[in-house]
Amino acid sequence: MDKVRIKIFGKVQGIGYRWFIFEVAKKKNLCGWVRNLTDGSVECCIKGCIDDINDFINEIKTGHPSAVIEKIEVSKVEDEIELPEEFTIKY
Repeated sequence: MDKVRIKIFGKVQGIGYRWFIFEVAKKKNLCGWVRNLTDGSVECCIKGCIDDINDFINEIKTGHPSAVIEKIEVSKVEDEIELPEEFTIKY
């Protein structure tokens, strides 16, 4: 299993984007979490098979009708960092 942290910049808050990410992650059988950040971006950490992670990233780039994605940063997460087994939304 791979783990990645994804930070999404653009118009991604106040439009249901975290819920959209939650639904996509569930559909792809990924675990982890998503949250809004104070700088206006959205961050998520996910764990799963690399093909599902890549599909997830492609879908969150283009699948939400109101989001305007300016940039996405993806970085590997250390194996020691534990992620929840169910995908959750952090508040």
